[in-house]
Order: sequence, then structure tokens, then C-alpha cells
Amino acid sequence: MKQKLLLLFSLSLLFSTAIAQKRNNIVGKIIDAKDNAPLAGATVLIKGTQTGTTSNFDGNFTLSAKPEDIVLVSFVGYVSQQVKVGNQNSLTIKLNPDQQDLNEVVVIGSRSNQARTNIETPVPVDIITSKEIVATGRTDLSQILSFIAPSVNSNRQTGGDGSSHINPLALRGVAPDQTLILVNGKRRHTSALVNVLGTPAQGASSADLDAIPVSAIERIEVLRDGAAAQYGSDAIAGVINIVLKSSVDQGQVTITTGEYNTSYRNKKDGFTLLTGVNYGFRLGEKGFINISGQINNRDATDRSGFYEYNNRLTGAKLYWFPYAVGTSSEIVDAKEKSVDRYSSARSGNGKQENASLFVNAALPLGNDVEFYAFGGISSKYSISPNNAFRFPNGTTTINSISSRYFPTIYPTGFLGENAARLVDGSFTAGIKGKANGWNVDFSNTSGHNRIDYTIQNTINASIGTSSPTKFNSGALVFNQNTTNIGLSQRFENAAIKAFNVAFGAEYRFENYQIIAGEEKSYKNYGDTTYISTVGGKTKGVRPAGAQVFPGYQPADAQNQYRHSIGLYGDVEAEISDKFLLTGALRYEKYSDFGDQLTWKTSTSLKLIDDRNSILESLSLRGAVSTGFRAPSLQQKYYSATTSIPQADGGLILSLVSNNDNNVTRSFGIPNLKAETSNNFSLGITSRIAKHFTATVDAYQIDIKNRITLTGTFDFSSINNSDATIKGAAQLVKGLLSNYPDVNAAQFFANAIDTKTKGIDVVLAYKNRVGAGTLNLSLAGNFTQTKVTDVHVPSGLTSSGTEEVRQYLSERIFFDRQQRGRYERGTPQSKLVLLAGYTWGRITPNVVVTRFGEYTFYTTQSNINSATGGRDQTFSPKTTTDISVNYQLNKSVGITLGSNNIFDVYPDQLSIANNQTGTVPWGTGGGQQFGFNGAFYYGRLTFNF
Repeated sequence: MKQKLLLLFSLSLLFSTAIAQKRNNIVGKIIDAKDNAPLAGATVLIKGTQTGTTSNFDGNFTLSAKPEDIVLVSFVGYVSQQVKVGNQNSLTIKLNPDQQDLNEVVVIGSRSNQARTNIETPVPVDIITSKEIVATGRTDLSQILSFIAPSVNSNRQTGGDGSSHINPLALRGVAPDQTLILVNGKRRHTSALVNVLGTPAQGASSADLDAIPVSAIERIEVLRDGAAAQYGSDAIAGVINIVLKSSVDQGQVTITTGEYNTSYRNKKDGFTLLTGVNYGFRLGEKGFINISGQINNRDATDRSGFYEYNNRLTGAKLYWFPYAVGTSSEIVDAKEKSVDRYSSARSGNGKQENASLFVNAALPLGNDVEFYAFGGISSKYSISPNNAFRFPNGTTTINSISSRYFPTIYPTGFLGENAARLVDGSFTAGIKGKANGWNVDFSNTSGHNRIDYTIQNTINASIGTSSPTKFNSGALVFNQNTTNIGLSQRFENAAIKAFNVAFGAEYRFENYQIIAGEEKSYKNYGDTTYISTVGGKTKGVRPAGAQVFPGYQPADAQNQYRHSIGLYGDVEAEISDKFLLTGALRYEKYSDFGDQLTWKTSTSLKLIDDRNSILESLSLRGAVSTGFRAPSLQQKYYSATTSIPQADGGLILSLVSNNDNNVTRSFGIPNLKAETSNNFSLGITSRIAKHFTATVDAYQIDIKNRITLTGTFDFSSINNSDATIKGAAQLVKGLLSNYPDVNAAQFFANAIDTKTKGIDVVLAYKNRVGAGTLNLSLAGNFTQTKVTDVHVPSGLTSSGTEEVRQYLSERIFFDRQQRGRYERGTPQSKLVLLAGYTWGRITPNVVVTRFGEYTFYTTQSNINSATGGRDQTFSPKTTTDISVNYQLNKSVGITLGSNNIFDVYPDQLSIANNQTGTVPWGTGGGQQFGFNGAFYYGRLTFNF
């Protein structure tokens, strides 16, 4: 296969070179027609192509173009212009601020080369420029998108699994893996991680956006509509396309530093230092190579609480240390007060060190043919503390000794840490050009993601006092290679204005690996020294494996492959200047689960189009589509085994059982199949009085057979006095009867159907006010998800009483806590108000973000228990970000700012959900915006 692909690439290169013509580099400058001020960040595109760039701080740009090319220039708040290149080597383009246009040209969502603004597209698209990205003051791309695009949600997790190292990002209230990520229009690989602990991203795998340096990004396009028929699997909620910088003969260095300064415990922590570099070189006479690098170091934050002396709900005594029965209260109190009772948890951001390098390059091989390549590599070292402190005692019994306690190793107990080294790499190479009137694009994209886990500040208690305190717990690896070819052509005739036809094919190869950890990270060594009480003689059992995360065992190891092919075709008919109709069809076949056919149609209709009217334009738009998401290899083959020693010296296993495991089959859980969707959207767009635009889009996403991670099935309650609970345990034991070493298991399954409804609203205003330019925008997302059906496997419905079957399906397979994560686990609304005013060298910016309420649902067992946790609804909160940029000269700028300047926190956890007092904020159910308080920063920018 590799030889065939190489041959095809070589033939395409030779063919393209044969039809090549001359292309020159054009140097241009974009200025305000009224005062000749340079316009930074204007979009420059060659008409009929998707080739383009943006102007720099001085309004300058460089573009490779032919004499017959027409250059399209657009900038928010100005009338777009078209300029023919001709024999000119330099262009000065004046945009008129008195005839303002609030819309940038959009590329994503269409294979037509006809440029359209975001109020002309048949589906909603957000354009986020590099200037807007930098103005947020945030350093992680996932967080930037979350605070600038209302339909995007991404929250840093604390004390979870790999979610603490990779920030999952979700669009329109659905799962992170139901949004497709592109870079320069090409599919980006996902991470090797599948989230398995209780977070809103549980059961999902997503791309690690923070592996892409912010300094490399020219703009981000967010397509807020189902697009699987156009782009393939994963694009159920939409597509995020990251466009890399392509400028030459100009560069930029940014240095951002800051830290949190919050009223909670007067904390000053989380020191952050980000250094970003970008420069573009000419490649020969006509090409370019743009290089970006970034180093982003962030210290940890800690918002843990005081470990109380008594349980806040029950009043029971909480002992840090074990004591002999009868020890005087004075001695107990003195020793209990000798430790730092804030040290039993560390709740907040983990420490990270992240370095990344990206390259974007193109080399014209002739007038109609271009070789292009882009890609990068990143290395991230991330440390996340586990919230479960291992106390010497940690119970309400005074003489109890923890099975994990070794006074010679950790005299006061320990808080384990999950450290990870994440390496991410990608590379794309391709050629594009024209052949017989057709635009042809052939490319190959490779991606790699690896996560190596090290568990530190911990022990394997079954080894005894000789236990190491640091373990290699194994690794996860994901590789992806995508080869595609696409052709498109625009036809114009008398019957309709224009007709664009596009078709193509794609071949994708994927590989997923689980690599076992070192033996000491998971093995039971059978230490026999444990006595469970002070002064007692009863021997207990010590847990096996590294505390926090026992390593992957050899039985968990995987090396799985699959491939898929895809064929697509789409058409766009411009019936007239006012009516656009599109259609797309895509077929994909996977080697491991079958095939899928998806389709989409969309339209836009201009009802009003009169620049001389107050209501300049008014359009209706809408789309109907089907979509799908193939089960990821991570979901199919993830496996983790925990060994649990027993009092008799035996060993039982708790499994996350993969889809091929016979244990999974014993519960009647079938092979994973594709998630499928039906998407509907209807919107209205308008431009009023030249300075104001508005878009309102309603949507509905119906998803069937969503893949979730079930609850844990075990039979530990087999002697329970409740007949239903006992019956459920007996049924589970029967299902596991052929696996005597397995005591507990959970699975990935196509468990539920959901319906998501919502509305997106975007209002924007830009106008010259006084001596400067005022920019205002208000954007909002309102969404609601309901679980409409639960698909309980046959193994849980074929026997037992009705009460037992209901218990297994509603209390374990998919319980109320899991349902809550889907229906209420993230904010139901988000509003973002942005205000900026550019006056000479000064630009102040204000961003106000309102996060709606969300609800954490506890388990049914807790609801039924007087001492259990409780449901809790977290009220809406509003954060305010303020920054002021001052341009000292054309080369140096300085910015001072604060994110969450008013030090706003989410609601604290209730007493029932924080009974020991150690974790005031944060639950496995979800978050609104984190809980670190106010962040103050400064940034220096050097342009050269």
C-alpha cells in the first residue's frame, strides 16, 4: 500500500509540474481609506481558491499569485474589495470605513472556491482571528475557545484520570469526540486517552488542542452544524478548523507572564510563563515557510480545604493517625493538630511544562500547482495530584491502621501524583493545482499521540517497607494516517448563476496500543506484616498495585489496527445572487464494524439585499443532515485491570473489560457500532445600518446508540438483607461464574439515545466612535440535552425479577449520576459580551462571560443513605476579563490585564458533598469555569 501511495504521489507531482505556470510573490499593504491607518488582521484571499493570508501589525502582507488572479480583501467593519494582480509586484489596498461590512470571508463548510461571509453561509460559522485569540490573555487553546465561543465548552479537570492532562473540548453540548478537528482543512488525530473517570467527558476520546502553539494560528473557524456528510466520522456537532500562519518576512515574539492572586486563603500561585515565537521565511523566490514555537510553563494551584476534626454531616470523629484505645484526648488532640490539615488534598490546576514547534510551508511548482506541507511536534509534562489522601488512619475508629500506612516511608500519610509525559506529532504533505479546469488536492496526513504514565509519591503496599515510591505504570499510543484526494470545479451557465461540483476519496489507517507498566506497578507481592488495629493481632490484607493508578497489566496490553475508506460528493447550486442550495453525500466503510452512508442538504435565501436601506440584508438559512461517529479504537480496546488481594491470600480482579473480552460477552453486550445522528438547523441573518449584524440559529441533534462507559458490576452485596440488592449481586455472580478470578467489571456500550436542542445568537457592532473604533459583540448559546432511551443488554434482562432487572439497569448500567452528566452536567447556557475600543496606540478590551447553572446528580445509593451525598445545583456565575494594550511603537507593544478580575468562584460544594471539608469546589459532574480565582498577567509583544 505504501508503494502505491508513493507512486500516486509521484505521478501527481509530475503531472502537476507539467501544467505549471509562472507565479510571483506579491507584497501588499491594507490601510483605512479615511486616515491611511494600517489595518492589522485583514483577510486576504485569492478569488476562486482557498489560498490566503492576513495582514500584519503594519497592514502588510505577502501572497503568491498569478497576474490573472483577483485578490479579495475583507476586514470586519469595512467594505470588502477585489483587486486584479496584473503585472503589479506591490499593492496598496484602501478599505472604506464609511461603508462598513462586519463579516470576514469564510472557507470552512464548503468545497466551493466562492468566497462568502459568515452571514452568507447556509450554516453558522464563527471566525476567530489571531488578534482575538491573543487578546483573551489565556495560554491554552482549549480555554481560549471556551471563553470566546459560547457554543464551546472546555474545563480543566482536577484529581481525575488523564482528563487532568488533556482538556476535552465539546461543541453544542454533546460529547468531545463528536466534534471534528481540522488543521488547514485536514483531519487531525485524536489523543490516545479515553476518559474513564467521572467527568463530563467520560467514555470519550478527543484531540489535544493544547499541543498546537497559539503563536502558529492565523485564525480559527468554528462550523456549528453537523458535517459528517462532508468531512466524515466525528463531525456530528460540527467542525473546528485551525488555520496556520503563512506570512513571510515578518515575525513576532510574545512573552506572557502572570499568576493567580485570590482572596481564598490569600493564595498566590499558578505562576505562568509563556513565550511564543513566529517568523516566516521565503522559500526560494515564490514559496514560504512559516515557523512557530512556544514554551508554556504553568505551576500548580491549590484550592483545597481544611480537613475537619469531625465529619461536617454526621459529626463523627475524623482521625488522621491511629491511637491505642484509651489514649487521652489531650494526646490525640495534640498530635492531630501537629499536621497541616490543608495538606490532605490538592484541588486545582496541575503543574505543566509544554513545548511545541509547528511549521507551515508552501512552494509553487508552477502557476497552477503548489506543494504544501505543515505539521509539528509537542512535548508536555503534566503532574496531577489525586484527591484521595492516604491517611495513617482515615476512619472514625480510633485504633484503625490503614492498610496503606508505612510510618518509615510516609509518617503522616501521602497524596499520590499522576504524572504523564505526552508526546504529540503530526505531518501533512500534499500538492494542489488545476488539471483541465478541475481543482485537485492530494495529501497525506500522519498523526501520533503517546501518553506515558508515572505514578509518584505513592507505594505498592503489597511489597511492604521496601516498596518503591515511583512507578512506570505503562503507556497509551494512538497513530493515524489519512490519505485523500479531492477535486472540484465551478461551472457557470445561463440557466443558473453557478454550479460547483466536488468529489473525492479518503483512506485512513489507525493503530491503538496499550503498553504494560513495570511489574511492581501492578503485581501483588503478598506482604503479611499488616495488623489492622493498634495493639491488635488480626492480620489484614494490603492492596496490590501502585496507589492512585495500578499499572496496566500484560493482560491489558493491546496493539490493534483498522482501516477505512470514504467516498464523497457534494454540489452547490447558486440559483441566483439570492438563493443557494447545497447537497452532500458520503459513504464510509470500516474494516472492524461495517459501513455508513450519510447525507446533507442546506440552503440560504436572501429576502433583502439593499445596501442603501437601513436593513441592508436579511436571509434565511437552514440545513438537514445525517451523521455518524465510528467507535474509536480507544473505546473498543481500552482495558485496565486492578488486582484486589483477599484475606485468604487469594486475588480477585476488577476490570474495565474491552469489547472483545469474553467477560463483556457474558453480560450480553454486543460489538460496538457507530453512533448515528439526525441534525436540523434553521437560522436568520441580517445586517442593519452598515454597522450591525445579527445571526440567530436554532438546532436539534438526535443521536442514537451513543457510546458510554457503564457503571461497575460486582457481587460484593451478595449477603445484603435487601432482596433486590442481593438478587442483583447473585445475577452478576452468575454472569461471572466462568471467570472465578473476576469480581467486578464495567464496559463500553452503545447505551443511550439523546436529543439536544439549542439556540445560538451572535450580535456584532463595529463603528468609528470619536477618534477611535468601537467593537461590540454579544453571543450566546442555550442548549438542553435529554436521554430519550437506554439500551440495556440482554444479559441484564433475561433473568431475575423485575425489581432486580430494574436495579441493574437504572442503578448500575446507566444510573442517575450518569444520566445527570448528559442532561445537566455542563452549563445549560453561556453568554459572552466582548467590548473593545481602538484609539490610536491604546486598545482596552473587556470580556464578560456568564455561565449558566448546572446540576450534579449523586447516585441512588447516596440518595437513599442518610450519610450520603446529595444532588446539588450550581447557580449561574459571571466572570469579567479586562486588558489594556499600548503600542509603544510599530515594533513593541505591552498589555496588562486580568482574567476573572472580580475573583468569582462557583458555588461551594454542600456539606453532604464535602463532608470532610477538603474539597470546597469541583465535582465529577462538571464545572463552569474552574475555581482558581483572579489571574493577573502582563504581555510584551515584539514585531519585526
